[in-house]
Amino acid sequence: MKKHFSTLSILLLVLFLIFGCSAAEKGSNQPAKTTQPVAETWATENGIRQLTDTITGKMALEEKIGQMMFVGIHGTTLSENTKNTLAAMHVGGVILFDRNMENREQVKALNTSLSNLVLNTYNLPLFLSIDQEGGLVTRMKQHAYTAPAATQIGKGKPEDAYTEANKTGKDIRELGFNLDFAPVLDIGSRMHGRTYGTEAQQVTAFGEQACRGLRDSSVLFTIKHFPGMGRSETDPHTEKSIVNVPQETILQEDLKPFRHIIDQYPHHQFMVMAGHIRYPAFDTKPASLSPVILKQMLRNQLGYQGIVITDDLDMAAVSEGYGPDEIGIVAIQAGTDILLSCHDPEVQQRIYRSTLQAVKDGKLSQADIDASVHRIVYCKLKSLTDTVQREKLYKQVVK
Repeated sequence: MKKHFSTLSILLLVLFLIFGCSAAEKGSNQPAKTTQPVAETWATENGIRQLTDTITGKMALEEKIGQMMFVGIHGTTLSENTKNTLAAMHVGGVILFDRNMENREQVKALNTSLSNLVLNTYNLPLFLSIDQEGGLVTRMKQHAYTAPAATQIGKGKPEDAYTEANKTGKDIRELGFNLDFAPVLDIGSRMHGRTYGTEAQQVTAFGEQACRGLRDSSVLFTIKHFPGMGRSETDPHTEKSIVNVPQETILQEDLKPFRHIIDQYPHHQFMVMAGHIRYPAFDTKPASLSPVILKQMLRNQLGYQGIVITDDLDMAAVSEGYGPDEIGIVAIQAGTDILLSCHDPEVQQRIYRSTLQAVKDGKLSQADIDASVHRIVYCKLKSLTDTVQREKLYKQVVK
């Protein structure tokens, strides 16, 4: 009986080896199962959030600080020196001025050259920006659409603000820009025609339509200058500026247009630009460097979860009190996500290097840096419509 059982066992083992191996060989030609999602799935909200988490987690610190740098360049074409400077800082955004713009074809070519730069591991797209408000603040007026000044638009109907902003957005989009540092939501009459009016209700109505017009042109917009600098009597480009009014006035009037947009629009569709004005009723520091205004007011009270960008850090209103080696650190500690430096490459590099070193030294929290980069990456992924670039990015991340 034992002998019979042993022979049967051997026979079954042989049959298993023959047919089992055959089945295994047949199965080896089939693609292996994977839990990795196909490329199309990351375009869903859940997929974009997962991809944002992955990129933020894998990105080197040097690249993270670069995503938080937004700089101006010189020249109408990309020189090797400019390319090297941008690459050394892994910059996340570039702003162009009249000094960079001669005609439409040249601007398109320059923006294309910028877009083709590989400045980080995942080749995240650049924010390509322009100050195209209309009126006095219009770049390349001879070759670009020039909307009337906001004050002039404010004399008509709110729908006029939509029409002008939409035309502006479509025009700059054609030139290769994806972000406009507009509209101005300040209340007042002292800003050379840049405001829609002197009453909160009017500015809110016209500003909302301007935001909608830019949004519908597939351009990111920026509401500025938080929390409102229309009451300032001096120009922050050239000197310190102060708005010396009670807290109640700012909270009930000046904040109204900003609060409305924050409540009405998804926060990845726009940025908030913090002005360099001082508000003694809240803090002794300029708004762009004030945790009271950015963290307590903007983040906690208004609930804004999108990107906060400084006004130009080269402006006298802040540069006279803070040097390039400290201003970026102070701004990030206050709650800023992106540091804007428009003119001097040396200043830009000093801001970058000092900010990077501050993280390494523990002066800046790695968690705060990651939170800012997460907001930036999420905004870029939500805005990315180029399917070829999307596919390349996806493959880089999941490989």
